[in-house]
Amino acid sequence: MPVQALPRRFQASLIFCMFPLLLAACGALPGGGELEDKTVLTDQTVDEAQMLSMINSYRQENGLPALQHDPELDAVSRKMARHIAERDSMDTWAHSVFGLSQRLDKAGYANYAGAENLGAGYADLPAAFRGWQGSEGHNKNLLNPYVTRVGIARTNRNTGKWRNFWVMTLARPYADGRPTLR
Repeated sequence: MPVQALPRRFQASLIFCMFPLLLAACGALPGGGELEDKTVLTDQTVDEAQMLSMINSYRQENGLPALQHDPELDAVSRKMARHIAERDSMDTWAHSVFGLSQRLDKAGYANYAGAENLGAGYADLPAAFRGWQGSEGHNKNLLNPYVTRVGIARTNRNTGKWRNFWVMTLARPYADGRPTLR
């Protein structure tokens, strides 16, 4: 029997009952809902001792003093790592001299000098560190003679292009005194 031949009340009930099924079916389509992959960000622990050993050995080879680990800079790094992981990109205004200065100020981290290195895609700390050494600007930050402290963070992303996001923040807080210009 065609739908038109059914009584109006029955047609309305049939449409009313079918509507939720149609909506549920839409969820199975790309971009439609429940079956779609959800992006999950996970902060990863970074071995502080390994990080300090790597950077301080490298600085010593280049005639520079060792850096101290600073948990406050870990926190600044973690926020930036999450920021770039959310976007699956390091292309952001926050990655600039102004952006770093603003983030350090917002964290209440008064400082004379600051620098940061971002990295994406590196599977582990040694790979990220080698990548920074191989980049002129990043290497300059690793060998910055004015910084005294360092913090680092890694955030993973379950979807997207890069998956692993690294941020190393280097600074010289007021507590360490004004730097002497070289």
